[in-house]
Amino acid sequence: MTAAEVLDAALDAAIGAGLLALAAARTASDPSLKAEQCLQAVPHLVLAVALASADLH
Repeated sequence: MTAAEVLDAALDAAIGAGLLALAAARTASDPSLKAEQCLQAVPHLVLAVALASADLH
């Protein structure tokens, strides 16, 4: 695998983890639990942005 392919795979994983956290929030019945689960998605989405903006050159 090239460095770009590894970066792409890591980006996909980070986005997937963030989306899974948001999907869990969607099914929560308590509003404060929904908010907590949405906040759990934030680190994954921040990582995805960092990976997407990484310059390998």
